[in-house]
Amino acid sequence: MAKDKGTVVRRITAPSTESSAARTDEKVVEKVATKKGKRAAGKSAPFVLFRPIFAIGRYFRDSWRELRQVQWTNRRATWALTLAVLAFCAFFVALIILVDWLFNWVIQEVIL
Repeated sequence: MAKDKGTVVRRITAPSTESSAARTDEKVVEKVATKKGKRAAGKSAPFVLFRPIFAIGRYFRDSWRELRQVQWTNRRATWALTLAVLAFCAFFVALIILVDWLFNWVIQEVIL
């Protein structure tokens, strides 16, 4: 495959110095440390006792949000799907009854 003579590929790299990378890492470590420190210092015995109650409340709140995002089908589609399920059930009930009758007949012929 031949290269076009007019095409120039340039690689652009960001200048990386150890001091800027070290400063960024220090900031990240500092943020994590302060968040952990606030959590550890803010915990009290009453809050720990009510944590399951808060978790249950959060669960119901999040479930309600998810239910509001569901795109529900209209009445016509719901009835169509319900009738399809009932039709399949009726078909398989009839099939099982027919196969049961057939096996019963074959067993009765073999035994008698």
